[in-house]
Amino acid sequence: MHVIILIAFTDGYRTSITSLGENVLHNAPSLINSVYLKKYDWANTNANNFYQQIKRPLYGNHPIELGLDKHIGNLEKDFAKDSLYINLFKQAFPNDDSLFTKEQIEIALVEYEKTLISTESSFDKKAMNANARNGFKLFASKKLNCISCHLPPYFTFATQTNNTDSIYANIGLYNVDGKNEYPQNDEGLSRITHQKSDNGKFKIPSLRNVMLTAPYMHDGSIATIEEVIDMYANGGRSINYGNYKGDGRLHQNKNKLITGFTLSVKEKQDLIEFLTSLTDSSIFYKQSFQNPFNKN
Repeated sequence: MHVIILIAFTDGYRTSITSLGENVLHNAPSLINSVYLKKYDWANTNANNFYQQIKRPLYGNHPIELGLDKHIGNLEKDFAKDSLYINLFKQAFPNDDSLFTKEQIEIALVEYEKTLISTESSFDKKAMNANARNGFKLFASKKLNCISCHLPPYFTFATQTNNTDSIYANIGLYNVDGKNEYPQNDEGLSRITHQKSDNGKFKIPSLRNVMLTAPYMHDGSIATIEEVIDMYANGGRSINYGNYKGDGRLHQNKNKLITGFTLSVKEKQDLIEFLTSLTDSSIFYKQSFQNPFNKN
């Protein structure tokens, strides 16, 4: 499990954990191919590039995630004791008078994230087997129409447009008490726009390496890819008990493309085979993705 988490560049948690062991609001999407994104956050249209995106995890206080601004002095001391970091920072910032500043740390993180590119899947190489090809036909068919929200090559419109209506969608996960509302602590895009019509809208993620990045959805509330497919087949999700009881299929903001469908067992298997073809196993072996502290 730990190997898969490392390779997929996400953490495998339902919602991520801070440096203090608290859960943040959302599931961590993979960083792979995020250099191509135009919008970065699940429900914040203001994060338009890496530098804007990393502000919250580095400096956010509600909850504290990494708390860099509170511990930058200690971090500088730790870096200054490490010959590897000293040499690397000198190479990266040869004209700077000081090393290990917050600005340099941000630049280093962003430049590393830009290298996390994955384009060597079976789909990319046009090497899908017959079942995967059938699955792709289903994926692109009028019956499923997945391709309307997950357009190749990166299988998300967040790499292709700034149009929020193409990037964010309510897919019918919640309808708390039948009031056309997502949970109050995580309302979606409406938390930023203050528009009721944006309630429940979250960024449509890429499907690349999707078989490695469970659990799924913005809140990690769906455990397996089979359950994800079932949810879409049902036209959304109905919750029959608990604090979030309600039929998400009836939420008035649900995207009109989420209408439901029926799949045979074989068709579902083929669809999963296609999603598996979006896995790039070459990232397992790239030297630049390996632990730099492992000298073996």
